[in-house]
Amino acid sequence: NRSFCESSVSVGGSVEELLLDLLADAQTSGGLLIAVAADRAEALHEALGRRGVPHPEIGAVTGGGPGRIKVVR
Repeated sequence: NRSFCESSVSVGGSVEELLLDLLADAQTSGGLLIAVAADRAEALHEALGRRGVPHPEIGAVTGGGPGRIKVVR
């Protein structure tokens, strides 16, 4: 998975190789990330909180062209 998407990913200097491997691991990455429109984020946070689901906000969709992922720490 990692080699497949490598051309679409830019990585900050302090991101460890192990973290990149985890982000691309087909066994876990499907359940790690979800996206929601900004105007619905608060409702999602509340709903997940009520169910006891950990839900840290880890990023944002920004400009920069289609198909780019930037991993920073």
